[in-house]
Amino acid sequence: MENKGFTIIELLLTMLLAAILAAAAASYLFKGEAPLSVQAFAEKVCDDVRYAQSLAMLRSALETSQNSNPYFIYRVSFNGADPNCPGLNQYTIVNDADNNGSWGERPNGGGQVESARMPSTGSDYFCVSLENGDYDGFSIAADFGGAVPGVLAFDSLGVPLDSDGAALAASKDITVSKGGESVLISISPKTGFTAVQ
Repeated sequence: MENKGFTIIELLLTMLLAAILAAAAASYLFKGEAPLSVQAFAEKVCDDVRYAQSLAMLRSALETSQNSNPYFIYRVSFNGADPNCPGLNQYTIVNDADNNGSWGERPNGGGQVESARMPSTGSDYFCVSLENGDYDGFSIAADFGGAVPGVLAFDSLGVPLDSDGAALAASKDITVSKGGESVLISISPKTGFTAVQ
């Protein structure tokens, strides 16, 4: 006599295995996306500071002659008022391509804005708001010295500067926080080496 079917034990074991796999898959499917961690956001801020430094060194965002602006500078401005970036809890990356002392403007009312491009969206104004979206609830504290303490600038050699244009004399920190958890980002003087601590 030849058996051409499944035994009840084989059928029950197969159903049990399928139920276990379905339960495991359901927990992944219905769990949702995990919120952004403070460490991950600090890495993003660190990358954005490095981006500003690289733009200053490459002079690639605007076509500005070396004669009209020999010390082409990009700034990262933390929590400063900016008409192009709503709210006070934000940061921007801007420059002063026409060397008139106004940062992040549209020179002569038109043309390209004095800002870094937003790599993730292609927007011509680099603005990261901490008041909505994925970054809601995060805060950033930074004091680099100078008349506007929340401004870190980089010259065409990548040297970090305060808002007055003076080179940083010592390492400075950016503190990224949310919900009682904080992560430090350190900026070294002279080289501008930026790292999450």
